[in-house]
Amino acid sequence: MSVVSANVDLVREGLAAWRRGDIDAALAIAHPEIVSVRAAPLPDPQTYHGHEGVLQMYADWTTDFVDFEMSPASLEAVGGHVLAEMVQRGKGRASGVEVVGRFWLLFEVRDGKAVRQAAYATREQALAAAR
Repeated sequence: MSVVSANVDLVREGLAAWRRGDIDAALAIAHPEIVSVRAAPLPDPQTYHGHEGVLQMYADWTTDFVDFEMSPASLEAVGGHVLAEMVQRGKGRASGVEVVGRFWLLFEVRDGKAVRQAAYATREQALAAAR
């Protein structure tokens, strides 16, 4: 198995663990000092650090929703990165309005661990960051 396909499989496994609520398994793919970024123009752009940062990034992302879920629509290797097109669904906590949206997560994997994940509003933005 190539390093590229191993990296895609690693991200796939981590996202699957997250979806089924196995936070320990999801965090196991991440380096303890992982950097997580929510890039503008996404709401509240900021940078998070470590496993606690991963948890905080997702908590911040979902705080305004109930019945929230997200899943990868596609995963692909882009250079030395893994790009996940994510579909999110939820109901606004205050409004009750159902929301469906897409965003892209770009993962950098080194030595079998994700060392960076960044959320982008568009595929083009994520691809530019992968260069």
